[in-house]
Amino acid sequence: MRKLFYSIQVLLIFSFSIISSQTTSPKREFRGTWIASVSNIDWPSSTTLSVETLKQNLIDMLDAIKDANLNAAFFQVRPECDALYKSDFEPWSYWLTGTQGKAPVNNFDPLQFAIDEAHKRGIELHAWLNPYRARHAGASYDRSATHISNTKPEWILKFGNLHILNPGLPAVRDYNVSIVVDIITKYDVDGIHFDDYFYPYPPDHMKANSTNNAKDESTFLLDPRGFTNKDEWRRDNVNIQMKAISDTINALKPNVKFGISPFGIWKAGVPAGITGMDAYSAIYADPMNWLKNNTVDYIIPQLYWKIGGSQDYNKLMPWWADSAKHYNKHYYTGNIYGSSYTSAELPNQLKANRNNSKTDGMVLFSAKHIPGNTSGFTDSLKTKYYTNPAIIPGMNWKDQVKPNKPTNLRFEKIAGVRGDGLIWDKPAVAADGNLASMYAIYKFNTATVQPSQIEDASNLNNIVGVNYAALKVNDVSSTMYFAVTSLDKNYNESELSEVIPVTINIPEKPKTFYPADLAVNQKDTIKFIWENTKHSNYNRLQVSEDINFSSLVFNQNNIVDTFRTVTRLKGLKTYYWRVSASNLAGESVYSETKSFTTGFPAPPQLLLPADKSVDVSVTPKLVWNKTFAASYYRLQVAEGLSILPTIIIIDTVTTDTTLTIGKLKENKIYTWSVLAGNDYGKSELAEVMKFRTLVSTSVLEDDGMPKSYQLNQNYPNPFNPSTKIKYALPESGLTSIKIFNVLGQEIAEIVNEEMSKGYHSIEFNAENLPSGIYIYTLQSNSHVLSKKMMFVK
Repeated sequence: MRKLFYSIQVLLIFSFSIISSQTTSPKREFRGTWIASVSNIDWPSSTTLSVETLKQNLIDMLDAIKDANLNAAFFQVRPECDALYKSDFEPWSYWLTGTQGKAPVNNFDPLQFAIDEAHKRGIELHAWLNPYRARHAGASYDRSATHISNTKPEWILKFGNLHILNPGLPAVRDYNVSIVVDIITKYDVDGIHFDDYFYPYPPDHMKANSTNNAKDESTFLLDPRGFTNKDEWRRDNVNIQMKAISDTINALKPNVKFGISPFGIWKAGVPAGITGMDAYSAIYADPMNWLKNNTVDYIIPQLYWKIGGSQDYNKLMPWWADSAKHYNKHYYTGNIYGSSYTSAELPNQLKANRNNSKTDGMVLFSAKHIPGNTSGFTDSLKTKYYTNPAIIPGMNWKDQVKPNKPTNLRFEKIAGVRGDGLIWDKPAVAADGNLASMYAIYKFNTATVQPSQIEDASNLNNIVGVNYAALKVNDVSSTMYFAVTSLDKNYNESELSEVIPVTINIPEKPKTFYPADLAVNQKDTIKFIWENTKHSNYNRLQVSEDINFSSLVFNQNNIVDTFRTVTRLKGLKTYYWRVSASNLAGESVYSETKSFTTGFPAPPQLLLPADKSVDVSVTPKLVWNKTFAASYYRLQVAEGLSILPTIIIIDTVTTDTTLTIGKLKENKIYTWSVLAGNDYGKSELAEVMKFRTLVSTSVLEDDGMPKSYQLNQNYPNPFNPSTKIKYALPESGLTSIKIFNVLGQEIAEIVNEEMSKGYHSIEFNAENLPSGIYIYTLQSNSHVLSKKMMFVK
């Protein structure tokens, strides 16, 4: 019994240690994501975005990456021998501007912008290049005259719409090296990254048929380099290219990392039990060669499969780990948000990684899923697996000299940023001539810090690339203690700075400046201004129609500016406003309440033609009432059921309250409205009215009877719950009107009788039907007419 109890104890301790190792957020771990530009997968999301939108979208994506405590991004800058940067060799990418070779406006450089914004957030930025692809198989746009396929067509191997640079040509290898040199000499990238596209994948691969196999035959015969087996020669072509790039990077900028994300199966049957296409035979990629010959600093095999099956993640992941660590290289798994994955798949793969000490981290494809929280995985990262930031593991074959520590740590207002934060002086140059590139911020419960606390990941609070940092929401307690270390490009960490106490108190009541209390004749757009209250990070502005603030028309928190512009207020109306100030400790009391009155008029009331009038003249006289304080009116008429800029046909200003408009189309629905204005601004449009113009006498007999069968568009349309259907019969006869749904099923028959010639109408009530599109059909004698209508509840 005692032995059994002891065994249970051991089992429980062992089980707890496994669970802990799976979920504990370590201090050092690589956490990356790919930001794909090709086909607008991640960024840019479209080829038609403005530069301002491009910037904001990338900022939002990097913010989401930072918020999930990831620390690296692979930014695709050369998807198909093009550039999302200022290249000296290749044209601007189609995926950026919609035209290959067309530069973005305002001198925008996406790579430089991405580097700056990523580094601010403590995120490592690798420039991701495709080494050989010159034309994406799905591309259908025109190539720039400066594209390599036009300037060097003899370098191109074609496989239908897929074009690649010929890996067997020395000139191609030199060209690819020059691309990398161009990037690393102009940009402060942390790494150069190649993906898995070498020779073509099936169905275009070189063994697909004799035609493909012969595409590089002349190149092989011209320079076989002693090979008699073309497959071995092709693998060697790739190996020579990768080694040349690696050697060039190490010679010019040894701090820049070089890594590749190969296809996840090296060879079929390796490891045992694995089947499927492999990189070695199909696309002539040999990652073991790159590891053995120190070509790469890291490897990210694309393990885009589930746990279990013929491509078992739990077999492939440890095999790659053993291979990479055998050659002392970093190993990160490439993981995908698989469409068939359950919500447990990625967490289980991450836990498997952490249970393998040879696995240094994970890279996710692709970045859009992080803000999208696909399968809830981002929430899992933030609440369970990546609960703290992590420092990227250093590479022991690169620089090992520690940077100097930061000095003069203090808590005060951050210049150019709203609110207080931690600020420190940048350290002096280290013994090897390197400066700090990032900083690790630690938060402790006491002023006395033990070495074990620095290694405890739960004390790692933030990583930034600037010498200041705002505090986080979860930082607030009565008294906190902070310290900072420096990190260089290889993530060597300095000694700890001084430890300082920080206490945050709720801000005092703010003062408000504009508009002044009891101000009158305020315009239709008002800029509210208040003070930057000491120790505040943001404000809340409330604007209300009543002094008790129960009828709020504006209520916004987290305003980092000390002003906010508000529009869409009502004319000749008194409003009340107030402001509070907040920081991480909480929200202040509100400022003194002030009031103001707008000076622009209220909207007029529309009079004629009455709403939903029919048979209105094609030259109607529009009438509205006079509005107090109005000095002019703006009339808008649209052809259709709403007033939209694309369908407005009349937009005119008048000082009168009536206007006869020019000839409209016959038997059409029009929507109209009027706003009132004066020197202080303009009102909103009055509530719109609609009317239908009359039917021309050209379709009538001399006796006023119709000449032809007619089925008018129901009115109103869309409708809820009833609408009127008008129709005309030029002769008497058995007549029916039936209603059908979009599946062709008869819903109702609202007319079925012998009817005399002339004009008729019937009302249809759809109260018991679901919202949707319906078809109504008129059948009289041998004539059939149909139209669509929309019912919206």
